[in-house]
Amino acid sequence: MNQQSRTIVFIVTSMVVLGTWMYFMPTPSQTPAPAAEPVAVSNLSPSESAKFSANEAKAEKSSTKTMAVHVASNIPASSTTIETDDYVATFSNRGAVLTGFRLKKYENRATHQPIELVNSDETHPKPFSINYGPMPDLNQKMFQVEGSSKKITGKEKAQLVFRTMDANGTVLEKTFGFNNDSYLIQFAAKVSQTGHGSVPTSNLTVEWADTLGVEENTGTQSRSGGYRVATLAAGHGPSSETEKSSKESVEIPGPITWTALANQFFVAAMVPDATSGGNSVKVVRDYNAYAAATVGNDTPAVNAGKFAPRPLLNFDAPSLRNGESFERKLQVFFGPQDYEILKKQGLQLESVVDFGFFGFLSVYMLELLKWGFTWAHNWGLAIILLSIVVKLILWIPTHNSYKSMYLMQQKMKEIQPKLEALKRKYPDDKQKQQQEQMAIYNQAGVNPMSGCLPLLLQMPVFWALYATLGHSIELRGASFLWLHDLSLKDPFYVFPLLMGSTMLLQQKVSGQMANQAAGQQKVMLWLMPGLLTFMSFQWPSGLLVYWVTTNVLSMIQQKIVNREIKNTQKKVEGIKS
Repeated sequence: MNQQSRTIVFIVTSMVVLGTWMYFMPTPSQTPAPAAEPVAVSNLSPSESAKFSANEAKAEKSSTKTMAVHVASNIPASSTTIETDDYVATFSNRGAVLTGFRLKKYENRATHQPIELVNSDETHPKPFSINYGPMPDLNQKMFQVEGSSKKITGKEKAQLVFRTMDANGTVLEKTFGFNNDSYLIQFAAKVSQTGHGSVPTSNLTVEWADTLGVEENTGTQSRSGGYRVATLAAGHGPSSETEKSSKESVEIPGPITWTALANQFFVAAMVPDATSGGNSVKVVRDYNAYAAATVGNDTPAVNAGKFAPRPLLNFDAPSLRNGESFERKLQVFFGPQDYEILKKQGLQLESVVDFGFFGFLSVYMLELLKWGFTWAHNWGLAIILLSIVVKLILWIPTHNSYKSMYLMQQKMKEIQPKLEALKRKYPDDKQKQQQEQMAIYNQAGVNPMSGCLPLLLQMPVFWALYATLGHSIELRGASFLWLHDLSLKDPFYVFPLLMGSTMLLQQKVSGQMANQAAGQQKVMLWLMPGLLTFMSFQWPSGLLVYWVTTNVLSMIQQKIVNREIKNTQKKVEGIKS
Protein backbone atom coordinates (compact mmCIF):
# COMPACT_ATOMS: atom_id res chain seq x y z
CA MET A 1 0.00 0.00 0.00
CA ASN A 2 1.51 3.27 -1.08
CA GLN A 3 1.51 6.51 0.88
CA GLN A 4 -1.55 7.90 -0.92
CA SER A 5 -3.60 4.78 -0.22
CA ARG A 6 -2.61 4.82 3.46
CA THR A 7 -3.67 8.49 3.67
CA ILE A 8 -7.13 7.74 2.23
CA VAL A 9 -7.61 4.79 4.61
CA PHE A 10 -6.60 7.00 7.55
CA ILE A 11 -9.04 9.75 6.65
CA VAL A 12 -11.93 7.34 6.14
CA THR A 13 -11.16 5.50 9.38
CA SER A 14 -10.92 8.80 11.28
CA MET A 15 -14.28 9.96 9.94
CA VAL A 16 -15.93 6.68 10.92
CA VAL A 17 -14.47 6.85 14.44
CA LEU A 18 -15.42 10.54 14.83
CA GLY A 19 -18.94 9.93 13.55
CA THR A 20 -19.37 6.94 15.86
CA TRP A 21 -18.13 8.94 18.83
CA MET A 22 -20.46 11.91 18.04
CA TYR A 23 -23.40 9.57 17.68
CA PHE A 24 -22.93 7.81 21.01
CA MET A 25 -21.31 10.68 22.94
CA PRO A 26 -23.15 13.98 22.24
CA THR A 27 -21.51 17.30 22.91
CA PRO A 28 -22.34 19.15 26.18
CA SER A 29 -24.50 21.71 24.32
CA GLN A 30 -26.67 18.88 23.01
CA THR A 31 -26.96 16.96 26.25
CA PRO A 32 -30.34 17.43 27.92
CA ALA A 33 -30.09 18.98 31.35
CA PRO A 34 -31.14 16.60 34.13
CA ALA A 35 -34.78 17.06 35.08
CA ALA A 36 -35.03 19.11 38.24
CA GLU A 37 -36.99 17.62 41.10
CA PRO A 38 -40.33 19.51 41.34
CA VAL A 39 -40.39 21.91 44.27
CA ALA A 40 -43.61 22.41 46.22
CA VAL A 41 -43.19 26.09 47.01
CA SER A 42 -46.12 26.15 49.39
CA ASN A 43 -44.24 23.77 51.71
CA LEU A 44 -41.05 25.83 51.92
CA SER A 45 -40.11 28.06 54.82
CA PRO A 46 -40.05 31.83 54.14
CA SER A 47 -36.26 31.83 53.79
CA GLU A 48 -36.28 28.78 51.52
CA SER A 49 -39.09 30.29 49.46
CA ALA A 50 -37.13 33.53 48.99
CA LYS A 51 -34.03 31.56 48.06
CA PHE A 52 -36.02 29.47 45.57
CA SER A 53 -37.55 32.56 43.96
CA ALA A 54 -34.14 34.24 43.63
CA ASN A 55 -32.54 31.13 42.14
CA GLU A 56 -35.44 30.68 39.75
CA ALA A 57 -35.22 34.28 38.55
CA LYS A 58 -31.47 33.86 37.99
CA ALA A 59 -32.05 30.64 36.05
CA GLU A 60 -34.63 32.32 33.83
CA LYS A 61 -32.26 35.10 32.90
CA SER A 62 -29.29 32.80 32.27
CA SER A 63 -30.84 30.11 30.09
CA THR A 64 -34.11 29.93 28.19
CA LYS A 65 -33.64 26.20 27.59
CA THR A 66 -33.12 25.49 31.28
CA MET A 67 -36.32 27.38 32.08
CA ALA A 68 -38.29 25.48 29.44
CA VAL A 69 -37.20 22.15 30.82
CA HIS A 70 -37.97 23.26 34.38
CA VAL A 71 -41.50 24.40 33.54
CA ALA A 72 -42.18 21.33 31.42
CA SER A 73 -41.16 18.93 34.19
CA ASN A 74 -43.74 16.85 36.04
CA ILE A 75 -45.16 19.33 38.60
CA PRO A 76 -47.34 17.69 41.26
CA ALA A 77 -50.76 19.05 42.17
CA SER A 78 -50.78 21.48 45.09
CA SER A 79 -52.92 24.18 46.65
CA THR A 80 -51.99 27.49 48.22
CA THR A 81 -54.11 29.43 50.70
CA ILE A 82 -54.19 33.13 51.49
CA GLU A 83 -56.12 34.09 54.62
CA THR A 84 -57.11 37.63 55.60
CA ASP A 85 -59.36 38.98 58.32
CA ASP A 86 -62.27 38.79 55.86
CA TYR A 87 -61.79 35.66 53.76
CA VAL A 88 -59.83 32.47 53.05
CA ALA A 89 -58.85 32.07 49.38
CA THR A 90 -57.58 28.72 48.07
CA PHE A 91 -55.80 28.36 44.72
CA SER A 92 -54.95 25.21 42.78
CA ASN A 93 -51.83 25.04 40.62
CA ARG A 94 -53.87 23.07 38.08
CA GLY A 95 -54.92 25.94 35.87
CA ALA A 96 -53.89 28.47 38.54
CA VAL A 97 -57.55 29.03 39.42
CA LEU A 98 -59.50 29.84 42.55
CA THR A 99 -61.00 26.69 44.06
CA GLY A 100 -62.27 28.07 47.36
CA PHE A 101 -63.31 31.42 48.81
CA ARG A 102 -64.85 31.48 52.27
CA LEU A 103 -66.16 34.70 53.81
CA LYS A 104 -65.31 34.61 57.51
CA LYS A 105 -67.91 37.20 58.56
CA TYR A 106 -70.91 35.55 56.84
CA GLU A 107 -72.09 32.04 57.60
CA ASN A 108 -74.00 29.54 55.51
CA ARG A 109 -77.57 29.35 56.78
CA ALA A 110 -77.70 25.57 56.58
CA THR A 111 -74.22 24.54 57.76
CA HIS A 112 -73.52 27.55 60.01
CA GLN A 113 -69.96 27.55 58.66
CA PRO A 114 -68.29 30.45 56.79
CA ILE A 115 -70.10 30.75 53.48
CA GLU A 116 -68.25 29.32 50.47
CA LEU A 117 -68.53 31.36 47.26
CA VAL A 118 -66.82 28.87 44.92
CA ASN A 119 -68.59 25.68 43.87
CA SER A 120 -66.23 22.71 44.33
CA ASP A 121 -67.89 20.79 41.49
CA GLU A 122 -65.04 20.16 39.02
CA THR A 123 -67.41 20.09 36.05
CA HIS A 124 -68.13 23.80 36.48
CA PRO A 125 -65.73 26.61 35.50
CA LYS A 126 -63.57 28.21 38.16
CA PRO A 127 -62.81 31.89 38.80
CA PHE A 128 -59.70 33.29 37.08
CA SER A 129 -59.74 30.65 34.35
CA ILE A 130 -57.98 31.89 31.22
CA ASN A 131 -58.68 31.11 27.59
CA TYR A 132 -55.84 32.09 25.24
CA GLY A 133 -55.80 30.64 21.72
CA PRO A 134 -52.01 30.19 21.26
CA MET A 135 -51.85 28.23 24.55
CA PRO A 136 -54.73 25.71 24.56
CA ASP A 137 -55.95 23.78 27.62
CA LEU A 138 -54.45 26.26 30.10
CA ASN A 139 -56.97 25.35 32.77
CA GLN A 140 -55.67 21.76 32.82
CA LYS A 141 -51.95 22.59 32.90
CA MET A 142 -49.92 22.30 36.09
CA PHE A 143 -48.44 25.69 36.99
CA GLN A 144 -45.27 26.41 38.91
CA VAL A 145 -45.97 28.48 42.04
CA GLU A 146 -44.06 31.35 43.59
CA GLY A 147 -45.32 32.19 47.05
CA SER A 148 -46.58 30.16 49.96
CA SER A 149 -49.70 29.75 52.02
CA LYS A 150 -49.95 32.71 54.35
CA LYS A 151 -52.20 34.42 56.86
CA ILE A 152 -51.94 38.20 56.69
CA THR A 153 -53.09 40.68 59.33
CA GLY A 154 -53.06 44.41 59.89
CA LYS A 155 -51.87 46.23 56.78
CA GLU A 156 -49.96 43.23 55.43
CA LYS A 157 -49.98 42.20 51.78
CA ALA A 158 -49.35 38.93 49.95
CA GLN A 159 -48.64 37.84 46.40
CA LEU A 160 -48.84 34.60 44.44
CA VAL A 161 -47.34 33.98 41.00
CA PHE A 162 -48.26 31.00 38.83
CA ARG A 163 -46.19 30.21 35.71
CA THR A 164 -46.35 27.78 32.84
CA MET A 165 -44.59 27.44 29.45
CA ASP A 166 -45.51 25.58 26.29
CA ALA A 167 -43.23 23.82 23.80
CA ASN A 168 -43.04 26.97 21.67
CA GLY A 169 -41.38 28.89 24.49
CA THR A 170 -44.51 30.96 25.28
CA VAL A 171 -44.75 31.74 28.99
CA LEU A 172 -47.94 32.67 30.88
CA GLU A 173 -47.70 34.23 34.33
CA LYS A 174 -50.75 34.79 36.53
CA THR A 175 -50.05 37.14 39.42
CA PHE A 176 -52.43 37.66 42.35
CA GLY A 177 -52.10 40.44 44.93
CA PHE A 178 -53.93 40.59 48.28
CA ASN A 179 -54.44 43.29 50.92
CA ASN A 180 -55.69 42.32 54.35
CA ASP A 181 -58.06 45.27 54.65
CA SER A 182 -59.82 44.84 51.29
CA TYR A 183 -62.07 42.47 49.34
CA LEU A 184 -60.22 43.55 46.19
CA ILE A 185 -57.82 41.05 44.58
CA GLN A 186 -55.26 42.41 42.12
CA PHE A 187 -54.75 40.20 39.08
CA ALA A 188 -52.38 40.33 36.11
CA ALA A 189 -51.89 37.93 33.20
CA LYS A 190 -48.54 38.32 31.42
CA VAL A 191 -47.60 36.49 28.22
CA SER A 192 -43.94 36.40 27.09
CA GLN A 193 -42.39 34.81 24.04
CA THR A 194 -38.98 33.32 24.93
CA GLY A 195 -38.68 30.88 22.03
CA HIS A 196 -37.66 31.56 18.45
CA GLY A 197 -41.19 31.05 17.11
CA SER A 198 -43.84 33.77 16.94
CA VAL A 199 -47.24 34.07 18.63
CA PRO A 200 -50.21 35.19 16.48
CA THR A 201 -52.67 37.94 17.34
CA SER A 202 -55.46 36.58 19.54
CA ASN A 203 -57.76 37.34 22.47
CA LEU A 204 -57.00 36.69 26.13
CA THR A 205 -60.16 35.94 28.10
CA VAL A 206 -60.49 35.94 31.89
CA GLU A 207 -63.48 33.81 32.84
CA TRP A 208 -65.62 33.65 35.95
CA ALA A 209 -67.75 30.85 37.32
CA ASP A 210 -71.48 30.38 36.80
CA THR A 211 -72.34 30.38 40.51
CA LEU A 212 -71.35 31.95 43.80
CA GLY A 213 -71.03 28.66 45.64
CA VAL A 214 -73.71 26.05 46.23
CA GLU A 215 -77.09 27.72 46.46
CA GLU A 216 -78.70 27.91 49.88
CA ASN A 217 -82.27 26.75 50.42
CA THR A 218 -83.76 29.94 51.85
CA GLY A 219 -87.43 28.98 51.55
CA THR A 220 -88.38 32.49 50.40
CA GLN A 221 -89.04 34.22 47.13
CA SER A 222 -85.91 36.27 47.83
CA ARG A 223 -83.52 33.44 47.02
CA SER A 224 -79.79 33.66 47.56
CA GLY A 225 -79.45 32.48 43.95
CA GLY A 226 -81.22 34.07 41.08
CA TYR A 227 -77.92 34.84 39.40
CA ARG A 228 -77.49 37.85 37.15
CA VAL A 229 -74.58 39.41 35.31
CA ALA A 230 -74.45 43.19 35.54
CA THR A 231 -72.08 45.13 33.27
CA LEU A 232 -71.23 48.82 33.29
CA ALA A 233 -69.86 49.75 29.88
CA ALA A 234 -69.00 53.00 28.12
CA GLY A 235 -70.40 55.12 30.94
CA HIS A 236 -73.99 53.85 30.58
CA GLY A 237 -76.15 52.46 33.36
CA PRO A 238 -75.49 48.79 34.13
CA SER A 239 -77.12 46.21 31.88
CA SER A 240 -78.42 43.03 33.44
CA GLU A 241 -78.52 39.47 32.14
CA THR A 242 -80.45 36.85 34.12
CA GLU A 243 -80.94 33.10 33.83
CA LYS A 244 -82.80 31.75 30.83
CA SER A 245 -84.03 28.40 29.58
CA SER A 246 -81.69 28.58 26.57
CA LYS A 247 -77.90 28.80 26.21
CA GLU A 248 -78.10 32.30 24.79
CA SER A 249 -74.98 34.47 24.86
CA VAL A 250 -74.66 38.26 24.68
CA GLU A 251 -71.77 40.42 23.45
CA ILE A 252 -71.16 43.76 25.21
CA PRO A 253 -68.64 46.07 23.51
CA GLY A 254 -66.12 48.05 25.50
CA PRO A 255 -64.74 50.02 27.05
CA ILE A 256 -65.85 48.08 30.11
CA THR A 257 -65.93 49.73 33.54
CA TRP A 258 -66.79 46.46 35.30
CA THR A 259 -68.72 43.24 34.83
CA ALA A 260 -70.08 41.27 37.76
CA LEU A 261 -71.79 38.02 38.71
CA ALA A 262 -74.22 38.71 41.55
CA ASN A 263 -77.00 37.10 43.52
CA GLN A 264 -79.14 38.57 46.29
CA PHE A 265 -76.32 39.22 48.76
CA PHE A 266 -72.89 38.55 47.20
CA VAL A 267 -70.95 39.67 44.15
CA ALA A 268 -67.82 38.97 42.11
CA ALA A 269 -66.94 41.99 39.97
CA MET A 270 -64.09 42.12 37.44
CA VAL A 271 -62.73 45.63 36.92
CA PRO A 272 -60.30 45.88 33.97
CA ASP A 273 -57.34 48.27 34.06
CA ALA A 274 -57.98 51.00 31.50
CA THR A 275 -54.31 50.90 30.45
CA SER A 276 -54.45 47.20 29.53
CA GLY A 277 -55.74 47.69 26.02
CA GLY A 278 -59.11 47.07 24.40
CA ASN A 279 -61.66 44.95 26.22
CA SER A 280 -65.20 43.68 25.92
CA VAL A 281 -67.55 41.30 27.71
CA LYS A 282 -69.32 38.18 26.60
CA VAL A 283 -72.09 36.83 28.81
CA VAL A 284 -72.55 33.10 28.29
CA ARG A 285 -75.06 30.58 29.61
CA ASP A 286 -73.20 27.32 29.15
CA TYR A 287 -73.91 25.52 32.44
CA ASN A 288 -77.05 24.58 34.33
CA ALA A 289 -76.32 26.09 37.71
CA TYR A 290 -79.49 24.79 39.37
CA ALA A 291 -79.62 21.17 38.26
CA ALA A 292 -77.90 19.96 41.43
CA ALA A 293 -79.41 19.79 44.89
CA THR A 294 -78.97 22.84 47.10
CA VAL A 295 -77.59 23.14 50.62
CA GLY A 296 -80.34 22.08 53.00
CA ASN A 297 -82.42 20.54 50.21
CA ASP A 298 -81.80 17.14 48.60
CA THR A 299 -83.90 17.88 45.54
CA PRO A 300 -82.89 20.08 42.60
CA ALA A 301 -83.79 23.76 42.68
CA VAL A 302 -87.15 25.00 41.44
CA ASN A 303 -85.67 26.47 38.26
CA ALA A 304 -83.47 23.47 37.43
CA GLY A 305 -84.17 24.04 33.75
CA LYS A 306 -82.53 27.48 33.79
CA PHE A 307 -79.03 28.35 32.64
CA ALA A 308 -77.26 30.93 34.77
CA PRO A 309 -75.23 33.66 33.06
CA ARG A 310 -71.53 34.12 33.70
CA PRO A 311 -69.19 36.88 32.50
CA LEU A 312 -66.13 36.52 30.28
CA LEU A 313 -63.79 39.53 30.14
CA ASN A 314 -62.03 39.67 26.77
CA PHE A 315 -58.77 41.54 26.12
CA ASP A 316 -57.05 42.22 22.82
CA ALA A 317 -53.74 40.31 22.64
CA PRO A 318 -51.04 41.33 20.13
CA SER A 319 -48.73 39.06 18.16
CA LEU A 320 -45.36 38.34 19.79
CA ARG A 321 -41.85 37.59 18.60
CA ASN A 322 -38.84 36.45 20.59
CA GLY A 323 -38.26 38.73 23.58
CA GLU A 324 -41.66 40.45 23.37
CA SER A 325 -44.46 40.33 25.94
CA PHE A 326 -47.75 41.92 26.97
CA GLU A 327 -49.67 42.19 30.23
CA ARG A 328 -53.38 42.54 30.98
CA LYS A 329 -54.44 43.74 34.42
CA LEU A 330 -57.67 43.86 36.38
CA GLN A 331 -58.90 43.77 39.94
CA VAL A 332 -61.70 41.69 41.33
CA PHE A 333 -64.05 42.60 44.16
CA PHE A 334 -65.19 39.33 45.67
CA GLY A 335 -67.39 39.62 48.73
CA PRO A 336 -70.63 40.95 50.21
CA GLN A 337 -73.02 43.08 48.18
CA ASP A 338 -72.81 45.80 50.80
CA TYR A 339 -73.68 49.18 49.29
CA GLU A 340 -71.38 51.16 51.60
CA ILE A 341 -68.39 48.84 51.10
CA LEU A 342 -68.88 48.82 47.33
CA LYS A 343 -69.09 52.61 47.18
CA LYS A 344 -65.87 53.02 49.17
CA GLN A 345 -63.94 51.22 46.44
CA GLY A 346 -64.33 54.27 44.18
CA LEU A 347 -65.00 52.04 41.15
CA GLN A 348 -68.75 52.71 40.70
CA LEU A 349 -69.41 49.22 42.03
CA GLU A 350 -72.32 50.42 44.15
CA SER A 351 -74.38 50.27 40.95
CA VAL A 352 -74.20 46.48 41.19
CA VAL A 353 -76.87 46.57 43.93
CA ASP A 354 -80.20 46.14 42.15
CA PHE A 355 -82.50 48.59 43.92
CA GLY A 356 -84.79 48.77 40.90
CA PHE A 357 -86.40 51.76 39.19
CA PHE A 358 -86.58 53.82 42.38
CA GLY A 359 -83.02 53.04 43.42
CA PHE A 360 -82.24 56.68 44.08
CA LEU A 361 -84.81 56.56 46.90
CA SER A 362 -83.64 53.17 48.13
CA VAL A 363 -80.22 54.64 48.92
CA TYR A 364 -81.84 57.09 51.35
CA MET A 365 -84.03 54.35 52.81
CA LEU A 366 -80.90 52.30 53.46
CA GLU A 367 -79.28 55.24 55.24
CA LEU A 368 -82.38 55.62 57.41
CA LEU A 369 -82.31 51.91 58.20
CA LYS A 370 -78.68 52.10 59.29
CA TRP A 371 -79.43 55.21 61.32
CA GLY A 372 -82.16 53.30 63.13
CA PHE A 373 -79.71 50.50 63.91
CA THR A 374 -77.27 52.93 65.54
CA TRP A 375 -80.05 53.81 67.99
CA ALA A 376 -81.72 50.44 68.49
CA HIS A 377 -78.74 48.04 68.01
CA ASN A 378 -81.20 45.55 66.53
CA TRP A 379 -82.21 45.34 62.88
CA GLY A 380 -85.81 44.43 63.68
CA LEU A 381 -86.20 47.52 65.85
CA ALA A 382 -84.36 49.50 63.15
CA ILE A 383 -87.07 48.49 60.65
CA ILE A 384 -89.77 49.68 63.08
CA LEU A 385 -87.94 53.02 63.49
CA LEU A 386 -87.66 53.26 59.72
CA SER A 387 -91.42 52.69 59.40
CA ILE A 388 -92.10 55.49 61.90
CA VAL A 389 -89.76 57.94 60.15
CA VAL A 390 -91.26 57.22 56.73
CA LYS A 391 -94.78 57.59 58.10
CA LEU A 392 -93.87 60.98 59.61
CA ILE A 393 -92.30 62.12 56.31
CA LEU A 394 -95.47 61.15 54.43
CA TRP A 395 -97.85 62.27 57.18
CA ILE A 396 -99.25 65.33 55.41
CA PRO A 397 -99.97 63.73 51.97
CA THR A 398 -101.37 60.64 53.69
CA HIS A 399 -103.47 62.80 56.00
CA ASN A 400 -104.93 64.67 53.02
CA SER A 401 -105.55 61.39 51.23
CA TYR A 402 -107.43 59.86 54.16
CA LYS A 403 -109.46 63.03 54.60
CA SER A 404 -110.40 63.18 50.91
CA MET A 405 -111.37 59.52 50.88
CA TYR A 406 -113.54 59.92 54.00
CA LEU A 407 -115.35 62.96 52.61
CA MET A 408 -115.81 61.23 49.28
CA GLN A 409 -117.34 58.23 51.01
CA GLN A 410 -119.83 60.47 52.81
CA LYS A 411 -120.83 62.18 49.55
CA MET A 412 -121.08 58.81 47.81
CA LYS A 413 -123.56 57.71 50.48
CA GLU A 414 -125.67 60.80 49.76
CA ILE A 415 -125.77 60.32 45.98
CA GLN A 416 -126.10 56.54 46.08
CA PRO A 417 -129.93 56.63 45.64
CA LYS A 418 -129.51 58.78 42.51
CA LEU A 419 -126.96 56.35 41.08
CA GLU A 420 -129.31 53.44 41.70
CA ALA A 421 -132.10 55.34 39.98
CA LEU A 422 -129.90 55.75 36.89
CA LYS A 423 -129.51 51.99 36.59
CA ARG A 424 -133.29 51.57 36.65
CA LYS A 425 -133.86 54.44 34.22
CA TYR A 426 -131.26 53.30 31.63
CA PRO A 427 -130.94 49.55 32.17
CA ASP A 428 -129.68 48.83 28.65
CA ASP A 429 -127.71 51.98 27.89
CA LYS A 430 -124.37 51.84 29.69
CA GLN A 431 -123.02 54.87 27.89
CA LYS A 432 -125.98 56.99 28.98
CA GLN A 433 -125.57 55.72 32.55
CA GLN A 434 -121.93 56.86 32.60
CA GLN A 435 -122.77 60.29 31.19
CA GLU A 436 -125.50 60.89 33.77
CA GLN A 437 -123.32 59.47 36.52
CA MET A 438 -120.51 61.96 35.76
CA ALA A 439 -123.04 64.76 35.81
CA ILE A 440 -124.17 63.71 39.30
CA TYR A 441 -120.52 63.50 40.43
CA ASN A 442 -119.84 67.02 39.19
CA GLN A 443 -122.98 68.41 40.79
CA ALA A 444 -122.12 66.83 44.16
CA GLY A 445 -118.43 67.78 43.93
CA VAL A 446 -117.28 64.14 43.98
CA ASN A 447 -113.92 63.22 42.45
CA PRO A 448 -113.38 59.45 42.75
CA MET A 449 -109.64 59.91 42.16
CA SER A 450 -109.12 62.65 44.73
CA GLY A 451 -108.14 60.23 47.46
CA CYS A 452 -106.01 58.04 45.22
CA LEU A 453 -103.58 60.65 43.94
CA PRO A 454 -101.71 61.18 47.25
CA LEU A 455 -101.52 57.42 47.64
CA LEU A 456 -100.02 57.09 44.15
CA LEU A 457 -97.37 59.63 45.15
CA GLN A 458 -96.40 57.29 48.00
CA MET A 459 -95.94 54.24 45.78
CA PRO A 460 -92.33 55.09 44.77
CA VAL A 461 -91.43 55.22 48.46
CA PHE A 462 -93.03 51.83 49.06
CA TRP A 463 -91.21 50.17 46.16
CA ALA A 464 -87.94 51.77 47.24
CA LEU A 465 -88.43 50.35 50.72
CA TYR A 466 -89.33 46.95 49.29
CA ALA A 467 -86.06 46.87 47.31
CA THR A 468 -84.06 48.15 50.28
CA LEU A 469 -85.31 45.50 52.67
CA GLY A 470 -84.95 42.78 50.02
CA HIS A 471 -81.32 43.56 49.18
CA SER A 472 -79.86 44.71 52.49
CA ILE A 473 -77.19 42.21 53.46
CA GLU A 474 -77.36 43.71 56.95
CA LEU A 475 -80.64 41.80 57.48
CA ARG A 476 -79.08 38.48 56.49
CA GLY A 477 -78.73 36.48 59.69
CA ALA A 478 -80.19 39.29 61.84
CA SER A 479 -82.60 38.05 64.52
CA PHE A 480 -85.68 39.72 65.99
CA LEU A 481 -88.07 38.21 68.51
CA TRP A 482 -88.67 34.60 67.30
CA LEU A 483 -87.28 35.42 63.85
CA HIS A 484 -83.74 34.05 63.51
CA ASP A 485 -83.12 35.69 60.12
CA LEU A 486 -84.96 38.78 58.87
CA SER A 487 -84.10 37.94 55.27
CA LEU A 488 -85.98 34.62 55.54
CA LYS A 489 -89.68 33.85 55.94
CA ASP A 490 -91.43 33.78 59.29
CA PRO A 491 -91.23 30.09 60.34
CA PHE A 492 -94.49 30.35 62.31
CA TYR A 493 -96.33 32.64 59.83
CA VAL A 494 -97.19 35.08 62.60
CA PHE A 495 -96.28 38.23 60.69
CA PRO A 496 -98.13 37.21 57.49
CA LEU A 497 -101.29 36.70 59.55
CA LEU A 498 -100.70 39.98 61.39
CA MET A 499 -100.31 41.75 58.06
CA GLY A 500 -103.64 40.41 56.74
CA SER A 501 -105.44 41.17 60.00
CA THR A 502 -104.15 44.73 60.21
CA MET A 503 -105.16 45.34 56.57
CA LEU A 504 -108.74 44.31 57.38
CA LEU A 505 -108.78 46.42 60.55
CA GLN A 506 -107.44 49.38 58.62
CA GLN A 507 -110.33 49.07 56.13
CA LYS A 508 -112.78 48.90 59.00
CA VAL A 509 -111.31 51.99 60.68
CA SER A 510 -111.41 53.90 57.39
CA GLY A 511 -115.12 53.08 56.98
CA GLN A 512 -114.70 51.22 53.71
CA MET A 513 -116.38 48.06 54.99
CA ALA A 514 -119.38 49.94 56.27
CA ASN A 515 -119.81 52.13 53.20
CA GLN A 516 -119.06 49.56 50.48
CA ALA A 517 -120.34 46.34 51.94
CA ALA A 518 -122.20 45.05 48.91
CA GLY A 519 -121.51 43.20 45.66
CA GLN A 520 -118.12 43.02 44.02
CA GLN A 521 -116.70 45.81 46.20
CA LYS A 522 -117.27 43.71 49.29
CA VAL A 523 -115.53 40.75 47.68
CA MET A 524 -112.51 42.90 46.80
CA LEU A 525 -112.27 44.26 50.34
CA TRP A 526 -111.79 40.70 51.60
CA LEU A 527 -109.99 39.28 48.59
CA MET A 528 -107.01 41.65 48.54
CA PRO A 529 -105.92 41.14 52.18
CA GLY A 530 -106.45 37.40 51.82
CA LEU A 531 -104.43 37.18 48.62
CA LEU A 532 -101.55 39.26 49.99
CA THR A 533 -101.53 37.20 53.19
CA PHE A 534 -101.19 33.99 51.20
CA MET A 535 -98.39 35.47 49.06
CA SER A 536 -96.56 36.83 52.10
CA PHE A 537 -96.00 33.33 53.52
CA GLN A 538 -92.81 33.25 51.40
CA TRP A 539 -91.77 36.87 51.87
CA PRO A 540 -88.74 37.90 53.95
CA SER A 541 -89.87 38.55 57.51
CA GLY A 542 -88.08 41.91 57.61
CA LEU A 543 -90.44 43.25 54.94
CA LEU A 544 -93.44 42.01 56.92
CA VAL A 545 -92.20 43.73 60.08
CA TYR A 546 -92.23 46.98 58.11
CA TRP A 547 -95.66 46.29 56.60
CA VAL A 548 -97.35 45.40 59.89
CA THR A 549 -95.84 48.44 61.62
CA THR A 550 -97.00 50.69 58.79
CA ASN A 551 -100.53 49.26 58.95
CA VAL A 552 -100.74 49.94 62.69
CA LEU A 553 -99.45 53.50 62.21
CA SER A 554 -101.94 54.02 59.37
CA MET A 555 -104.83 52.96 61.61
CA ILE A 556 -103.70 55.44 64.23
CA GLN A 557 -103.53 58.18 61.62
CA GLN A 558 -106.95 57.21 60.24
CA LYS A 559 -108.48 57.54 63.73
CA ILE A 560 -106.93 60.99 64.07
CA VAL A 561 -108.39 61.99 60.70
CA ASN A 562 -111.82 60.60 61.62
CA ARG A 563 -111.81 62.52 64.89
CA GLU A 564 -110.77 65.70 63.10
CA ILE A 565 -113.56 65.36 60.55
CA LYS A 566 -116.19 64.69 63.21
CA ASN A 567 -115.11 67.72 65.21
CA THR A 568 -115.33 69.84 62.06
CA GLN A 569 -118.82 68.53 61.33
CA LYS A 570 -119.96 69.29 64.88
CA LYS A 571 -118.74 72.85 64.56
CA VAL A 572 -120.58 73.26 61.27
CA GLU A 573 -123.78 71.83 62.74
CA GLY A 574 -123.42 74.13 65.78
CA ILE A 575 -123.10 77.16 63.54
CA LYS A 576 -126.17 76.16 61.52
CA SER A 577 -128.26 75.63 64.63
